[in-house]
Amino acid sequence: MNKQIALVITVVISAMFCACATAKKDTATLPSVKFAEATLTKRLYVKADTAVPIEPTLTFTTDDNEAISYVKLKNLAGEHKLRWDWIGPKGEIYSSSGDYILSASKGRYREEVVAWHRLSIRGDSASHSPGEWQIMVYLDGTLIIQKGFTIETDVETLPEITKRADSKSWGLIIGIDKYPALPSVDYAENDSNLMKAYFIKILGVPEENIISLTGSEATKSSIKGYIRGYIPKNVDSDTTLYVYYAGHGLPYPEEDRIEPYLLPYDSDTKTILETGYRLQDFYNDLAALPVKRAFVFLDACFSGAAARGDKMLIAGARPVFIQVENMALLSGKIIALTSSSGGEISNSYPEKEHGLFTYFLLKGLRGEADADSNGSLNLEELYTYVRENVNKLSRRKGMEQTPEISPSLNMVKDIEINKVP
Repeated sequence: MNKQIALVITVVISAMFCACATAKKDTATLPSVKFAEATLTKRLYVKADTAVPIEPTLTFTTDDNEAISYVKLKNLAGEHKLRWDWIGPKGEIYSSSGDYILSASKGRYREEVVAWHRLSIRGDSASHSPGEWQIMVYLDGTLIIQKGFTIETDVETLPEITKRADSKSWGLIIGIDKYPALPSVDYAENDSNLMKAYFIKILGVPEENIISLTGSEATKSSIKGYIRGYIPKNVDSDTTLYVYYAGHGLPYPEEDRIEPYLLPYDSDTKTILETGYRLQDFYNDLAALPVKRAFVFLDACFSGAAARGDKMLIAGARPVFIQVENMALLSGKIIALTSSSGGEISNSYPEKEHGLFTYFLLKGLRGEADADSNGSLNLEELYTYVRENVNKLSRRKGMEQTPEISPSLNMVKDIEINKVP
C-alpha cells in the first residue's frame, strides 16, 4: 500500500472512532480497569457523556449504512490503548482502528467509559463482501472481545457477475404505484424497476427484450396491446417469458361466481368490466402466446382490500375468498407464483421499502432459495423459500399471507427457473 492511500485510510478510520466518559474521580487507591460490555449495533443514541446501542444485532445487510462495535469499560485509570480489528469473510483484516488512547489524569479515574468504532457498509467495499465477519477488540494488546456477525446481501445489491443474456428470453413488467381513481400501492414502481434489473442480471433477459410499463404507461390498452399484438410477433416456441405485475387486484361478482380482475392504471371500480383486465383473460392471453413457457409473478391480492394497504377498493366491501381456476394453468406452460391466497391481503414491507412477496421473491431468485446449493434453482425451492418467509414475517405482523403456485407444485416442482452462482 502506498503512503498516500495509507494516510487516507488512517484519517477515515480515526474519524470513525468516538468515545464518551463520566467525570474523573479522585481516589487514594486506583482501581483496575474492567471490561463491562460489548455490543454490535446499527445505531447509537448519544447524549452528553454516554451512548446507548438502540438497534443491537448480529445480522447486517449490504443496504445498512454501518455496523458499530460498542464497548463499555469500568474504572479507567492511567493510560490504556483500545484497538478494533474488523475481520472479513476470508479471514483477512479488512480494517483496523489502530491504537486509540484512553486516559485519566494522574491520581484520578473514570468510573465508566464507552467507546465505539464504525464499519462503513452501504456504498463501501464491505457491501461487496457479504458473509461471516468478526470484530476483535484489544485492550492494551490483549484480546477482550471476539464476536462474529453476518453481512447479508440485500436485494438492492446486484451481483457483480451476471447471467449471460439469452436472446430467447423475454420479459413483461407492469407496476402501478399511484392510481388516479384508487388508493396507491406502496413501492410498486420501485419493485418493478428493481425487477427489471433482476430480469437482466439474474435471469439473463436482454434489456431490449423487456417491456416495462409503469405508472401511467400501464393502461389496459397498452397491456393488452403488448400481450396480444407485439409479443406474439417477436417470440417463438423456444422463448421463455417472464411476467411481473405489482398493483391492485379486485374480486368482482359475475353471474354465479366472483371473478378476480387485475386493475391497470386507468381502472375504475364503477366500470370494472370495461376498465379491468379479467384474470382468466390475462392467463388465457398468455397461454395463447407461441412461447415454450411463461413464468408469472403476481404481487396483487383479490380480497377487495387495497394491495399493501388497509383501505377497501369499493366502499362497504369486505374481504372474500376466491378460487382462481383456469385451464391455461393446468398444462404447465403458464406457471404462476402469486403473493397471497384466497381473501388474504398482499402486504408491504415498509422496513425494506418493497412488497413483502416481491422482497423474498427477489432474494430467492438471486440464490438464497437454492436449498441444496447445487447451483440450480427449481420451482419447488423458490416457492418453498418465498412461502415460508412471507408467511413467517406476515404472522409476526399479526396478519396471514400465504403465496400460492399454479398449477400444483407436484406438477412443476422440478422445473428449473434459474442457474445461480
